[in-house]
Amino acid sequence: MPWVKSSHEETLKKYPHLKDFLPFLDVSNAESPRGSVLVACSFLDDQLRTIIDNYLVEDSDKAQLLDGFNAPLGTFASRIKSAHCLGLISDEERDDCDTLRKIRNEFAHNFRTSFADNKLVDLCKNLHHSAKDHSDVIVDAYGQFSTGATGLVLNLVNRAHYVSRSRLKKQKWPR
Repeated sequence: MPWVKSSHEETLKKYPHLKDFLPFLDVSNAESPRGSVLVACSFLDDQLRTIIDNYLVEDSDKAQLLDGFNAPLGTFASRIKSAHCLGLISDEERDDCDTLRKIRNEFAHNFRTSFADNKLVDLCKNLHHSAKDHSDVIVDAYGQFSTGATGLVLNLVNRAHYVSRSRLKKQKWPR
């Protein structure tokens, strides 16, 4: 019966690509709104890192680009831009990642920030992957954030697998 809650094991047998998504949902849903923002952005940052890693050529230098102190592709912002410029995420996915990054920064740098703030309300309205108001149902800023972040995570959760099929290869170039 579709309305009966299934265990993660049952779901993963049918949809193995959700192995990272289901734990994300559990953790995100257990958090405060501020915590949910941090969890979602951390998860997206990690997904972008994996997507880029699975696309770049196999080389020991790759880790220096992606990880560690002063890594050129070590920040959420640089990963968003890189994944987009490499054609690994769409314009809308890039826009939503960037909007979520701005929301994260608001919560990370101001302890008074809440989803009632006009700035955050406006940012959340811009999320392409979020639920929108319809008929007499109003989706508040936190609802727009949570549906937008979850929709984006779901879009990207299996992207690394598909990207790895098109991994760049080292080649010899003519002189």
